[in-house]
Amino acid sequence: MHRTLLRAAPLLVALALLTGACGSGTGAGVTSNFSTARVSTPPGKGPLDKLTWYGDYRAPYSEDPLKTADFPEETVLGNVCRPLLRTGPDYSLNPGIAKSWSQPDSRHLVLDLDPRATFSDGHPVTATDVVYSLLRNKDPDEASNYADSYADVTSVKATGARQVTISFSKPDYVFVRSLGILAGAVVEKEFAVKAGQNFGNADTGVVCSGPYTIASFDGTNTMVLKRDPAYWDRAHAGKAATLTFRFLADPSAIANALTSGSLDGAFDLPPSTITRLSRTTNGKLYVGATGSTTQNIDLIVSRFTGPLSDVRVRQALSMAIDRDGIARTLFNGAADPLHAVAGPGMWQTSPARSVYSAAYQKLVRRPDTGAATELVEKAGATGRQIDIGYAADSPAQAQIAQVLQQAGNSIGLKTKITGLPDQQYGNLFITPKARAPYDSFLTINYLEYPEAANMYASYATKSGAQNFNGYTDPTVEADLSKAQGTRDQRIRAQYVTRAQAVIARDLPWIPIVAPRALLFQNQAVTGALLTFSYMDNAWAASVGAP
Repeated sequence: MHRTLLRAAPLLVALALLTGACGSGTGAGVTSNFSTARVSTPPGKGPLDKLTWYGDYRAPYSEDPLKTADFPEETVLGNVCRPLLRTGPDYSLNPGIAKSWSQPDSRHLVLDLDPRATFSDGHPVTATDVVYSLLRNKDPDEASNYADSYADVTSVKATGARQVTISFSKPDYVFVRSLGILAGAVVEKEFAVKAGQNFGNADTGVVCSGPYTIASFDGTNTMVLKRDPAYWDRAHAGKAATLTFRFLADPSAIANALTSGSLDGAFDLPPSTITRLSRTTNGKLYVGATGSTTQNIDLIVSRFTGPLSDVRVRQALSMAIDRDGIARTLFNGAADPLHAVAGPGMWQTSPARSVYSAAYQKLVRRPDTGAATELVEKAGATGRQIDIGYAADSPAQAQIAQVLQQAGNSIGLKTKITGLPDQQYGNLFITPKARAPYDSFLTINYLEYPEAANMYASYATKSGAQNFNGYTDPTVEADLSKAQGTRDQRIRAQYVTRAQAVIARDLPWIPIVAPRALLFQNQAVTGALLTFSYMDNAWAASVGAP
């Protein structure tokens, strides 16, 4: 579960539109042109001399797959450092470095390695490399961004020449999903130990077992990958000889690069590029339907002191938010109102979809400022101040913050919003001292795969990595623990939705909107994924000439 920064349309125009917005349905902006049942564009059939892609709003901070979990790193590094398992375009788990896996019981996960697997330097991937790589997530000195996923892992051991067994402190049938993302990336132990603190630096690099290796990286604007000609998994080898990522923050520059052809494609597009890209003739803009990503934009209640310590005030603020207006105007229709943090994208592909959907529909509410104002009055909070922090460098967050300010003021709360520089904003997720001045702050969050149990566990349990306010409820703790230890997905969904009902009442986080999937691909290439599964995986291997 991670945050990133989104970009959007000019602030004053968007706010003016939102002020006049009403009703439900997406009514404005683009409409979806693919459903969640469609997982990729037509397969790439031919080779490419080169492929140039938008690598997101900044360059990666490190080439180490564990160091930073954000869009730039997760878009790029899955092509270089392959996880143990391969997440398919439909989010299914498939053989990767581990040719098979099994759970003989709820506390043990056994992985059998593919004897063909080799690193980019030709050395075989061994059980020793796998054990070392996974345990890096539990080493405080490594500061893995996936450490929370390993909280219940008690041991990782080689139990055979090509076998690794993971043990858990309590029943866990959800952890295996982490092995299909960079939390399960395998690096060569010998190289990593020798590199020490320099491992992953631009001048040292990494040795992994993906279809591409890093040829050059200027640290700021461009990273070039080259295809590994001896890649061990020929069925998933890259089609492009070189893969160049360009990192652009300005939406106009992104749109110019795509329409001119200097970029072949892009995921995670700023909403303000939608109108222009939907009209270009040299490629196609793909816009997903409801639930086409596992992203969520929320207001985190960062402390249970002050006015937001009263659940009625949190409920009132949530009731006052025009989620549909935000989705239609600030995101040009490429987002949906979000009524639970684990919205449709977290369960729409689940076998237990009907259970989740029925529970979610019970949470759908239209804005009601009258009832919200009454709740504020009953709580004795009329005229009291709440402070909301947001990322000043993110136009989208600035827009949403102003809308929240309007909503809070309209129900009798004195709502102050504060834009924070990127580093200061990032510190909100790290230190209590940084959060202390704010009652709440905006976040753009996601999971790399659909699993509602993990999303809620991240912020609504005592051990959750994103539980910044100390929220706890015994029913939530018990149900989410049971969900984690339940193999049957329908029964798991029942536990999750029971916890969700309590969380939606208590609102330690207030859900706002869920962005839809956006992909642009020009006419010279095809095969890019239409799901969020491109995060942490070797998605570029499927992109080729039509």
